[in-house]
Amino acid sequence: MTKIIDYTNEFPLPMSCVPLNLKSLLSQESVDIPDSKINVTTQFEKNQYKNGYEHLHMLMACVPEKDIQFLKVLSESAEGTVKSSTPICDEVGGIYPIKTTVSGYDYIVASWGDGARYSYNLAEKVWMTLGLSPRVVGNDEQKIIYDDLSRPIIGVTEGDIASEFEFKLKRDVYWTMRNDYLRKYLWMTGCYGVRIFFYEAYIDDGPEVRQLLNGSSRYNKTIGNGWGKLDIREVDGKLLLQLWASVVAISPVLCSEQDIYSLVWPGDSQPITRKRVRDIRSNEYAYLDDRFLEKYEKNNVFVTVPFKGYNYFSSCPSYKGQWSFTDCKRVGRNIIKIPFYELYKSIPDQEVCHAYQYAMSEKEFLARDSAEEHIVSKVDRLLLQLIELSENLPKLVKAVDGEIIFPSQFSEFDRESYNDEGFENFPIIKRMAQVAPLDMYQQDFLSRCKTLNEIIVRLKVGILRRVLRTLGVDKGELTGLKGLKILQGILNILEHLNEQFEDKSALAGSANMTNWKKDNLAMAPLFVNNDLRNAESHETSESVKEAIEVLEKLGFDTSTVSNGYGKALDFLLDGAIDCIKSINRNITDVLNR
Repeated sequence: MTKIIDYTNEFPLPMSCVPLNLKSLLSQESVDIPDSKINVTTQFEKNQYKNGYEHLHMLMACVPEKDIQFLKVLSESAEGTVKSSTPICDEVGGIYPIKTTVSGYDYIVASWGDGARYSYNLAEKVWMTLGLSPRVVGNDEQKIIYDDLSRPIIGVTEGDIASEFEFKLKRDVYWTMRNDYLRKYLWMTGCYGVRIFFYEAYIDDGPEVRQLLNGSSRYNKTIGNGWGKLDIREVDGKLLLQLWASVVAISPVLCSEQDIYSLVWPGDSQPITRKRVRDIRSNEYAYLDDRFLEKYEKNNVFVTVPFKGYNYFSSCPSYKGQWSFTDCKRVGRNIIKIPFYELYKSIPDQEVCHAYQYAMSEKEFLARDSAEEHIVSKVDRLLLQLIELSENLPKLVKAVDGEIIFPSQFSEFDRESYNDEGFENFPIIKRMAQVAPLDMYQQDFLSRCKTLNEIIVRLKVGILRRVLRTLGVDKGELTGLKGLKILQGILNILEHLNEQFEDKSALAGSANMTNWKKDNLAMAPLFVNNDLRNAESHETSESVKEAIEVLEKLGFDTSTVSNGYGKALDFLLDGAIDCIKSINRNITDVLNR
């Protein structure tokens, strides 16, 4: 392997005298962090000709090892793009074959500019060699991102598509590539990654700079064997540094990949062995904090629908039918239990390493309450109560006047879909069932309150009003009445009937027997949640405080929020479930009497 020049040592000024960006440009990239992002193309301009002014345009060329020691400043450093014009052609086939290069070398990012317009994309050779897939982010960002969907690795390379220059640069341009992928490409091609750039900035005056100028107003010399051309001069009382350079930044050395059999799992003193994980009879388990699921829940390329089997829930992320976690059982509020046999047999190494980051020892697991209800179970109970409500309300209407109304007219949550696919066909339920740590931030708690409110208001207001009209409420009294008030009215009427041991024959006109508009304590959790949803929308901390105080009156220990809002979410969800359950129970009682 060719020895790389020590550019910082050969630079005429000590690094303490140059801006950080220039110091970074003269440094080599470390092989130690595979997922670090390496700049492969950059164009920016800051504080144009003011204090703190900097300008850089840089591209990365792929240079074979034989040329590294003798590499000089390449002409592309002047423009900062692979091509800076369009060819002149006066006859058919006059430019065939097209060979676009950086002074004869390949490049990582294809770039074109004419001084006014600039365009960028990942070089065809790069994305086709590495098997990357593009996706575009539009609107104001105008970015293109390349992913490796075979694994998947998201955001292998990303950068700005275009910019313009009219007196100043319209948009800074940054292209980065993951360290391990860039090195893999360079390793396969046998090339070094070389920064070809022009950099200029105002620098601080000081004795080191003055010594270099040696009494002159300008310094202009070639550096080392010709890898750089440095110009320092006084401009309007400031010292302007300009550097054109070709700097070897990254060598064709592969990043090391972590061996999953070198992992020492919590509670063990030795790395896990192949023999141990291949023994299906061993009954040895990995215990994971369920936050390991967040990576998969927050990216729709993965399937993360929790499901129920026998008497437990499982959360087994999968990827496009290519791989899947298996037998990930939820035990306790935030714990996933998975056999080592299943963990090591069915998923890529990178996913094992990801799971390892969230591992705990069996001793830690046993110290927790493995019977405490988790978020998926709570959301499942909520869904089942909503399904039951959409089935009970039609029965209520039919018992009064014989009108046939279908459950689907009340809610999108239907039992057949639930029995067949669980949460699969209910996106909002899946969102509600995502990981909810005990130390949840307030903003995340409020976001979950908003989701809960969205679930409740999926009950269709128009058909709910019809229920109240069936029970004898005048149509005029329903004007402007929204979902929660309607549900409260239905509950008030039904509770009165059940308190009086009335049967279903008393349903018609029953609204006139009681004050159906009164506040009902059983409905308080849903109203509090609605207040919290409004607090999230308007970002009012005072409203959050007031809502939490109401929860305290309902029995919630507010001291727990100092450690996070997970317990508050539990309390609110339990309360919401009990609200719907109360309506269901009262409907059933009056119909069965």
